[in-house]
Amino acid sequence: MKSEPPTGDELARLLVSMKRNVLERVAQEPAPARRMSTHRILGLGLGVAALFGVGAGAAFALGMFTGPQEDPTTTTDAATAPPSAPAPSEYAVTAGQPASRYGLDCATLVDPSRVSNLFSTDVAAVDPILSESGVGIAIPRRAAILAVGGTVCEWSNGVAMNDQYGTEPDYVGVTISVVPRPVEGWSEVATQHGMPADERECGDTWCWASVPVGDAWVTVAASAGDLVTDASGWSSLVDAVVASVAAAGPAAPPTIPERTAMPVSEDCEAIIPLDEVRTITATPDAQAMLGAGGWSEWAEARLIADAWGCGWGVDDLSRVARVDWLHEGRWAYLRMLQAGTSTPIQLDGLAAGDAASVRCDDRYGTTCAVDLAVGRDWYNVTANDESTAMALAEALVARLAG
Repeated sequence: MKSEPPTGDELARLLVSMKRNVLERVAQEPAPARRMSTHRILGLGLGVAALFGVGAGAAFALGMFTGPQEDPTTTTDAATAPPSAPAPSEYAVTAGQPASRYGLDCATLVDPSRVSNLFSTDVAAVDPILSESGVGIAIPRRAAILAVGGTVCEWSNGVAMNDQYGTEPDYVGVTISVVPRPVEGWSEVATQHGMPADERECGDTWCWASVPVGDAWVTVAASAGDLVTDASGWSSLVDAVVASVAAAGPAAPPTIPERTAMPVSEDCEAIIPLDEVRTITATPDAQAMLGAGGWSEWAEARLIADAWGCGWGVDDLSRVARVDWLHEGRWAYLRMLQAGTSTPIQLDGLAAGDAASVRCDDRYGTTCAVDLAVGRDWYNVTANDESTAMALAEALVARLAG
């Protein structure tokens, strides 16, 4: 039976999700010569929405951490260790995660009661890395924000949510992101789009805001079927967040090298040479694919963190492989394991102390990802099936070892 297109509140939730987060396929559109308006970016997102499944709202119990997780290469099984109960207003920073350059945590960013007042459903603080890892197979987008010393706070009803893969109808929650501006200023792509801009919008079941605050890019997003606040209540929450960030700024100096220029296709040769990608994927016409169509706060953080990634394919609709990474991101890999969506695997050439696992989510087709913890870095290798993803991962491991 042919499914009906989304309408009403479902369409509204999808629309704002596409606006806030430029999907991977949109990112392949060549950068425009002039500023692209927010509404144009939104149109691009809607144009590719059909390429991604709308996630089912399966309940997912998320927990907080009270201390560093054990590495999967030790005797403790990190994938099965039970998390502690969620805190009412924050989650613990785990070992290796960069501290907020604003000195903010989720307790000081905003009074949790302001968040609770948005909904008729109870919400509590959750770990955004766990929440995003419960859906799909990608490195959580907001991990890059944390990697550059930003702040990400999420309160929800415990349903896993990853807006890279569309909306979760049963999700009720708010996510706040704070991205520090690079020393050299916002990227050319962000400036080209006039970002960050001061924008606030609400529908019947969602609200979204993007605000430049001193040297920070702040976004606040709420989604629920039972949003009980009006526009004034939403603005009150956003204003409180803005006030906290303004008082905390400016950001402390960066602790990692910052990148503001877009990578080029030749950079991908250092990841997996094109000839190897073509052979492994049996795609002789594959080419490296990089681009920047729309933009968002998480895309800016990913660029700053030099975590843009490499894709290969024949065209935008025929992707055959992708590698993403998060330098010094092993802490995020370990947090991802706590979602329970991955399976440990053995790969040829993997060094002692490193780890590999595979994730496949049949809600989104046959595509699978192999996650690698190599040294202190996290690599994510995706392909159209599990065996190809594993072969590409082994090629990457050999490249890194060489």
